[in-house]
Amino acid sequence: MALSKEIKTSLSLLLMFITPIIIIKLLTRKKSETINLIDDNSVNNNPKKILIIGDSQSAIINAQGKPITYTYPNYLKPKLNDLGIKLDVLALGGKTTDWMKKKLSERLKNEKYDRVIIYGGGNDTSNASIPLKTTLNNIQEMVDMSKNNGADTFVNLGYKIEGKFGDYKLIPLTKYLKKQEDWIPYIEKRKELQKLIPNKIKGAIFIPIYDLQSNTTDGIHPTQKGHKMVSEKIYESIIKKY
Repeated sequence: MALSKEIKTSLSLLLMFITPIIIIKLLTRKKSETINLIDDNSVNNNPKKILIIGDSQSAIINAQGKPITYTYPNYLKPKLNDLGIKLDVLALGGKTTDWMKKKLSERLKNEKYDRVIIYGGGNDTSNASIPLKTTLNNIQEMVDMSKNNGADTFVNLGYKIEGKFGDYKLIPLTKYLKKQEDWIPYIEKRKELQKLIPNKIKGAIFIPIYDLQSNTTDGIHPTQKGHKMVSEKIYESIIKKY
């Protein structure tokens, strides 16, 4: 049925009013909003069970199974417990995203989570044999398997790599790296990964880069104060905003 002249005129006026508002919102949107938290990806508004998968940044036990008490999950747990949320941590120092992917796959066969937080890749960037493409593929696979498990999936972009964080003069030498300057290309690789993740990974909610204000002693790992700051940033991103 053909629209009357009056209806066509009303629709035209409505479009003239709405279109500028849409354009203004798009133009004034902050750049960070394009890579930060994405509302459309959140489905579990009342989470009861959360999993963190990671490496030494998130570990609450060491390789011998002894507790590590100062890392950020230790500060998150009491807050989440007060909300009736159980927090599990699957993380171990020195592990790569390949280990994380395998362990996550095993865990999700027997457990179901409302939210999964992926935080890793640093050890990949310190290994010359692991290309960034492999790391990104592993992270994407973890995102996909978590979402297929029914979880809102968060990827933590980590701390800002500047100041003492990423200072090659502070990072300990290894049997493979004999001079402090040998760390420089690996630090740059880590920075590149941090830039690529929000642009390459699909279907995830990103925890924005945070500033830990040089609270580190080795250029890589936060101090206890730094970990408290991490816990606050993650709590804000995964609970307050969702």
